[in-house]
Amino acid sequence: MCPPPSESLYDRLGGVEAVRAVVNDFYERLIADDKLSIFFDGVKVPALKIHQLEFLKIAFTDIPEDLDVVALMIEKHKALFRDKGLNGEHFDLVAGHLVGTCKDLGVADELIDEAVAIVVPLRIAFEQGAEMYGGTRTEEETKDEGPDSLHQGTLLSKLGGSDAIKATVEEMYKRLVDDPETAVFFEEINMAFLKQHQLDFMKIAFTVIPDDLDVPGLLKEKHSSLFKKGLNEKHFDIVAKHFVGAMNHLNVPQELIDEAVSIIGPLRVVFEEGAETA
Repeated sequence: MCPPPSESLYDRLGGVEAVRAVVNDFYERLIADDKLSIFFDGVKVPALKIHQLEFLKIAFTDIPEDLDVVALMIEKHKALFRDKGLNGEHFDLVAGHLVGTCKDLGVADELIDEAVAIVVPLRIAFEQGAEMYGGTRTEEETKDEGPDSLHQGTLLSKLGGSDAIKATVEEMYKRLVDDPETAVFFEEINMAFLKQHQLDFMKIAFTVIPDDLDVPGLLKEKHSSLFKKGLNEKHFDIVAKHFVGAMNHLNVPQELIDEAVSIIGPLRVVFEEGAETA
């Protein structure tokens, strides 16, 4: 239920010229890194920079509701997973260079932290892209698998994948907006933006949460303005009720609902503490 800031991160970073400067310095670092340079052999770096600039513009403004970023990242990097061994450890190096670039260019720490909070959840694409396409698996073995197959065995997979979670998010927000107890938190909010962030969060929560992602800390920070408006654990309970109601409406088996609640339920403490410190 976190509202987007009045001005996007992209604009607060300084817009296209500032982000272009980040991209240029960022790629100089990547190419100079012995552990990453292999991924740029034979690559048209100017074209790559343009694509990176466009991606950051989307990531730091408003991700379209129908854009599955994790699946897109896996698809776009498939050849690197398969042929060159790209994995989560390389993602960590890339993220480190992004932070280093921002610091050298004088970007404020709070903006760097916000950018990291957006980028870090994408690590799962590199972890599971490596599992799906890396190692000894061949193109023939993987060509018929869709993006959700990389989540096989996870709650996300058991629930029906991205499309099923998207349906749950849509139904849940209909209920939240219609509920007088929670409607106040959605006034003048970009719902498409909000739904996409909720979808991305659930996909992470129902697969594998990265070790370096502080979920309680991130939630507390993202909801800070709402805590000042009175958001508390009672509202969390209402949200949880509508989440369960949405899943029941969509005929999700009870054992899967219970599993989802066991993941989401412990986050109630964030709303208790956030309300106390607001």
